[in-house]
Amino acid sequence: MSSRRLAWFFTGLTALTYLLVVFGAVVRTKGAGLACPDWPLCFGQLVPAMDFGVILEWGHRALAGIVSLGLLTGIVATWRNKAALQAVRGLLVAAVVVLAVQIVLGGLTVLHLLAFWTVSSHLVVGNAFALTLGLIAARLWGLVRPERPRAPTTAAARLTIHVTAVALFAQLVLGGLVSSQFAGLVCPQWPACAGDQWFPTFSGLMGLHIAHRLTAYALVVGFALSALTTWGQDSLGAKARIAFGLVLAQVALGVANVLFHLPVEVTAGHSAGAALLILTTGLMLHDLYGRPLSPPVASTMQPSPERA
Repeated sequence: MSSRRLAWFFTGLTALTYLLVVFGAVVRTKGAGLACPDWPLCFGQLVPAMDFGVILEWGHRALAGIVSLGLLTGIVATWRNKAALQAVRGLLVAAVVVLAVQIVLGGLTVLHLLAFWTVSSHLVVGNAFALTLGLIAARLWGLVRPERPRAPTTAAARLTIHVTAVALFAQLVLGGLVSSQFAGLVCPQWPACAGDQWFPTFSGLMGLHIAHRLTAYALVVGFALSALTTWGQDSLGAKARIAFGLVLAQVALGVANVLFHLPVEVTAGHSAGAALLILTTGLMLHDLYGRPLSPPVASTMQPSPERA
């Protein structure tokens, strides 16, 4: 398979995995996570009798199986393309490891009856797998597209994007914990939490919810600064602006979740937006690492001749 076809293949597989992550959010919000009470079979059968809950949970497993076969197909095809294999070998190994961990976590989530640590870990690792596939696709597209000179970036942009990416990972973990511990409505108001108190406590489930809110506000600032510090840096700046728009949408969906008491559509949309933001941020980091660092302004200035 040519490098171009491989790039398209992994782009499609990334999109399919993104849908799998969103599908998982729908399963969770519909309360169908235990519609198949055993694993890896469902009611002891490969294809069980269907009702709505079983369709969701079994469908999620079936789609996960398709994605797994897709990765295996992609690995075999890449193995026959030396240039592509050299470019993505490490990422392919990472994808296999992450997928194996995700499969185990999926089984543990059922066998441990939706324990919060399994649900949260399953969410985090699922997003990590989608991101890994996205990076493979980006690396392959770099092989087939002519290399263009990229505008240099700045130390401020690098620092801002890295700090924001770390905060985003923390927010993903916090969001998983809020969801898996049913803490989404412990603060039933916005912007306050309890009456006229914005931060009544930082302990327990309320503290977890407040930490999730505060990190969201910090991410708005972080992505705004990322967009500003990368302004004029062609594709990097474009990705940063997209990420800023996505984080604003995420905050709006989070507020809607509270004000409308966790409607399924909004909750699933919030998970979908988070997955898209993580993918965008990962691609932004990939773009960042391919750029030279512009020298400090002072070092580019020529010393003025001394006056007689």
